[in-house]
Amino acid sequence: MARVIAALLILTLSGCASVGSSLLNAVSGDDTVTERADISYGPAPRMAYDLYTPDDPTGPILIYVHGGSWDEGDKGIYRFLGTGFAGDGLEVAIPNYRLSPEVVFPAFVEDIALAVREIRDDLGPDRPLFLMGHSAGAQIASLIAYDPRYLAEVGLDQCVIAGFIGVSGPYDFLPIINPRYKRVFPEDTRPESQAINFADGPKPPSLLLHGTADVIVHEEDSILMAQALSDAGNLVELKRYEGNGHIDIISATSDLLRDDAPTHGDVMAFISAYRSAAPRPGC
Repeated sequence: MARVIAALLILTLSGCASVGSSLLNAVSGDDTVTERADISYGPAPRMAYDLYTPDDPTGPILIYVHGGSWDEGDKGIYRFLGTGFAGDGLEVAIPNYRLSPEVVFPAFVEDIALAVREIRDDLGPDRPLFLMGHSAGAQIASLIAYDPRYLAEVGLDQCVIAGFIGVSGPYDFLPIINPRYKRVFPEDTRPESQAINFADGPKPPSLLLHGTADVIVHEEDSILMAQALSDAGNLVELKRYEGNGHIDIISATSDLLRDDAPTHGDVMAFISAYRSAAPRPGC
């Protein structure tokens, strides 16, 4: 059964079906996690987040940014991730953001910066906050973590991010060839869309995860990003999962598919290591 659900989830997260995530979500969650949907953080319909709260909501906050090639995807697909991490004591917020063609870069990054501020204000500014994203969501979250302008625009600085977790993220994807993505990233903004261009200077600790069998976003993106951060003197862990592809690396955060990849355990270990870390330079 787990293999069937995993196969259907691959279709779902690739934009081809809704059955996989529905099945996986249906077998996720427990009585220790309280769920709230569609909490507004801004004026647009997609400016809302779902919240997964453990029995003791005093631990770290995890904000997860979904993928979908910047023009599709939805927070509701990832109930399995929210309940999975909340079951281990994290309070998990999963926001939506405006998509192309309604908006183009950098509007969706600005949306998530606003979400970070509102979620932090709602849940408690003194709690450690970790930012995580998968695929296009990792690109968005990485710019929030590495380019200080986005948080500055909403009255925050990078010190509010205790750590960044990027899963299968595109951090260095120029030149853009596909017309689908040319529409998302206007030509004059493309250098600013590359997280690798913002590796210099003090950054939050980073955990970069990538499957070696990923044919959608190649692992070289995470390898190059990790090297750039390390060369700049920043704390970064790179973990390459042998044989994992673009989807199973994130579906493994569910309780049911956790044996498919060590994603859940590695994320929890990273958060445990940095939730009480000493302030980094500049913080």
